[in-house]
Amino acid sequence: MLATAAAIPVCLLVSSPSRWSPGLFALLVALAIVAELTVVPVGSRIQISGGTLAFALAAVLLGGAPAALLGALTIGASWARSRPSWHYSLINLASYTWSALLTGLAFHFAVGAMHLDPRDSGYYLLGFAACLLMPVLTFAFGVGYQCYLERTSLVTKAREVFLWLLGADLMSAVLTPVGALVALRLGTPELAMFAIVLVVFQYLVGQLLTSRSRAQELKRIATTDGLTGLANRERFREAVEARIAAAGPTGRFAVMLMDLDRFKEVNDTLGHRYGDKLLAELAPRLTRQLGDGGLVARLGGDEFALLPAQDTDSPEELDAIATVLCRAVDEPFAIDELSLEVGASVGVARYPRDGGDAHALLRCADIAMYAAKRAQIDYQVYAVEQDDRSNRRLNVLSDVRRALTESQIVVHFQPLVGVGERSVTGAEGLVRWQHPEHGLVAPGTFIPTVEQTGLIGPLTRLVLERSIAECARWHRAGHRLSIAVNLSVRNLLDRDLPREIERMLDAHGLPAPALSLEITERMIMTDPDRALATVSRLSALGARLSVDDFGTGYSSLENLRRLPIDELKIDRSFVTPMLSDESDLIIVRSTINLARDLGLRTIAEGVEDGATLERLDTLGCDLAQGFHLGRPMDAEDFVSWLSQDRAPTDILSAGPGTLTRPLTGVVVASPPA
Repeated sequence: MLATAAAIPVCLLVSSPSRWSPGLFALLVALAIVAELTVVPVGSRIQISGGTLAFALAAVLLGGAPAALLGALTIGASWARSRPSWHYSLINLASYTWSALLTGLAFHFAVGAMHLDPRDSGYYLLGFAACLLMPVLTFAFGVGYQCYLERTSLVTKAREVFLWLLGADLMSAVLTPVGALVALRLGTPELAMFAIVLVVFQYLVGQLLTSRSRAQELKRIATTDGLTGLANRERFREAVEARIAAAGPTGRFAVMLMDLDRFKEVNDTLGHRYGDKLLAELAPRLTRQLGDGGLVARLGGDEFALLPAQDTDSPEELDAIATVLCRAVDEPFAIDELSLEVGASVGVARYPRDGGDAHALLRCADIAMYAAKRAQIDYQVYAVEQDDRSNRRLNVLSDVRRALTESQIVVHFQPLVGVGERSVTGAEGLVRWQHPEHGLVAPGTFIPTVEQTGLIGPLTRLVLERSIAECARWHRAGHRLSIAVNLSVRNLLDRDLPREIERMLDAHGLPAPALSLEITERMIMTDPDRALATVSRLSALGARLSVDDFGTGYSSLENLRRLPIDELKIDRSFVTPMLSDESDLIIVRSTINLARDLGLRTIAEGVEDGATLERLDTLGCDLAQGFHLGRPMDAEDFVSWLSQDRAPTDILSAGPGTLTRPLTGVVVASPPA
């Protein structure tokens, strides 16, 4: 403000009434304001305007004082259009006022000192110089003061801003002598026509640059992931193809594919907003770790592709790169005062060993990534044998999908026997695949693969539906038995599962306490809070909850206490050898005592002989399951087997083994097995 005010007395002192031409001044004001209103953007913070030409013509034709007034009026019009902060408006006002004033004074001083007039060519050369002087002074005043306030380098700012403006300023400098010649030789009306042509030209240039900018933005959108700002699949493919072309047949480099572990749990537990924030925070981490020259792309969901800058296929160097990337993912993410943790599995493919184009390299990296997931390691380098496994995996998934539609999936039932009373109290529904070529296929052949895909949902529903329907059939025949079904980790994330189970129970008329749903310790430990939330939603159904394979995981007493579970199922790896291995016997005894203290029933699986059953009886185990008591049978064989057995215990009424608390609570468990 003081700098602008100081320009006023200077203008009054140097102003010459003879130089004021109202018509010419009004024309230059119109040119400056219209040029300012049709300003041409050339960057996010840089704009080019024909106002510089108007200022220079005012300085040459009218003098420093009119030029300074013109600068002040133009800045006022600019402020009315865009309303920048008052602080920067004052800086611009002072810099444009003084630069126009000094340029006019310098021009006329030089003309007087050299005794030039409009008939001399030197007069117009000085006009050219004056138009170059004005942006230099404007930059020195305005940007110099801004650098002083921001404590930044004037040289750096010159590279960022002034060099961009140099081309436009040179054009204005060339046009200044032309405009002065038109005004002095032909008159103001001809200068007005000249100004109109310039404004139209500036407008057309602005439209051209705007169209170009839009095209560049559309291209950026087409090749950039909107959430993370990373490259997308198409841009990554183009980068890999360009790298292949540059490398030639003797070049060496690697392509990596990364998939996040436990990311779906974040989305399903907290919502997609948290998942999106996690991905957005992960993107710069990966970019920093990959370094300059590397490329990170988001292919979709939680899958990323990475192209390291290093030209190498050395196992040691690839190990270092993959390890650093995985460690970057392992670091907790602080989002809205929550600490979220995920992991990553990375697959590595090498050019040209594993593929000669982008598609082949990404395919091999994808296969290696799934191999890393299966092995539960951070990363895996592609090998041919993995490809065979991948093809088998795809064949399994394709065959299972067909098996679901062609009723090849069947359920067998293995008896659950009360240890004390030696009578059948229920059965566990176990999935089997009646393959048209290979016969009855055990679950271990296909369940681990299916569990990693969306097919586990319909497969689990089929097992539940058939198990509940069969148990209801037993009830109608007078056999008051229970049915137990294992469910997968993915089922815990299925929000519709409780409603589906309730529908099945109602449709078949089976009391909810007759259904037991099993989870594993690993599921509890994966996300205890989510498990508890799911149990709470399911507990209203009245079904029971059983922890399967107890002793093989790392569940804490706190988790057991929080979850409304009813039974602990002791894993066969402890039960079967317990008569010959003292440590296994101690584990079984301790588990039974723990369950009794917590008010839970115990089920021992893997009972293969009578001696083991007798020892379980003396230890106080409630239920048992194993080949000694009955092998898995199809529905008809199980009903026939039941008719040969003595009447089962009615577990829905009080009796031996009844819990010290109601049989309530339900949760989801391990995959159907």
